[in-house]
Amino acid sequence: MWGLALALGAAATVFMLVLTTVADPLVGLQLLVDDAGALLQPGAPVPSSDERLVPRREDPNADVAEVPAVVNLDASSAREILEAAGFRPQVEETFDDTVAAGLVIRQDPAAGVLVQRLEPVIVTVSRGPSLAPLPNVAGLAATDARTLLDQRGFQVIEVAAFSEDVPAGTVLGQEPLAGAVVDRRSVVVLQVSRGVEVVPVPLVLGRAEDDARRAIELAGLAVGEPTYIEDDSAPNGVVVAQIPASGEGAPSGSEVQLTVVRIGEVVVPALVGRTIDDAQRTLFDNGLLVGSIRLIPTAGATDEIVVGQEPGPGAKVARGYGVRLIVATPGAAPSPAASG
Repeated sequence: MWGLALALGAAATVFMLVLTTVADPLVGLQLLVDDAGALLQPGAPVPSSDERLVPRREDPNADVAEVPAVVNLDASSAREILEAAGFRPQVEETFDDTVAAGLVIRQDPAAGVLVQRLEPVIVTVSRGPSLAPLPNVAGLAATDARTLLDQRGFQVIEVAAFSEDVPAGTVLGQEPLAGAVVDRRSVVVLQVSRGVEVVPVPLVLGRAEDDARRAIELAGLAVGEPTYIEDDSAPNGVVVAQIPASGEGAPSGSEVQLTVVRIGEVVVPALVGRTIDDAQRTLFDNGLLVGSIRLIPTAGATDEIVVGQEPGPGAKVARGYGVRLIVATPGAAPSPAASG
């Protein structure tokens, strides 16, 4: 079997050499001699420049390099140098009271250590001294204030608060106060405006006036000056209209206007200090009358002046009610009765 294969290989070689000899006799003859020698020694290896028979071993130190020194350089320069040397820089930041902000404090691995390329090299960059004065951020938008404080290393907590004067999203105040020298890792509390608080208006239609007032005040609103009307279709003292309507939102502390039914009921005006004629006209204008007058002679009085009234001012009475007046008149005070 091997003989047959050798014979066929020799024949093919001779055929190719014959073709080469025909094309170039000298070159063909030399090749014929060389290949004939190779055929006579089939165990000898045939050298080739195109393919390695045994693969070469890779140099284990080919991808190893010394870590360059980057301490005291600025962060961007350190990054460029490490990348140019084939390493992957990883930047960490920390506060340092001696190294200026932006400079490398230390590196790991240290400079000169042999490390495989593409390995990470950790560089720690200074953020400057840990103590710093707190900037004033009151009046800034909350997002701008947070960015400013974050850049200086402060931790920020926001607390919302309603304000009638400061737009929503604006810083109302800060703690600690601006100018305080604090550790830049400390917490700064920002009070941020939520704008005007809007509360829902309660439903008070059909309720008595006093109950309606309590409900409105409990909701954080105020009651404006009521409007009183006479309406025979609704019970006396009941609220028949309100502005704003129930369910609407109103700024906290704003007024709700009520319309209340008051049939034949009026409020007694203040009459003390008026003359009898003036008091009578005032009562008449309010739908009331003078009920009775009690005269009290008073030394030094120059005219008849009201010094008391029943019921007092603000009392609610039926229309046409007679108010009793106490009037001081000029004259000597009555002498005490002689004892018997």
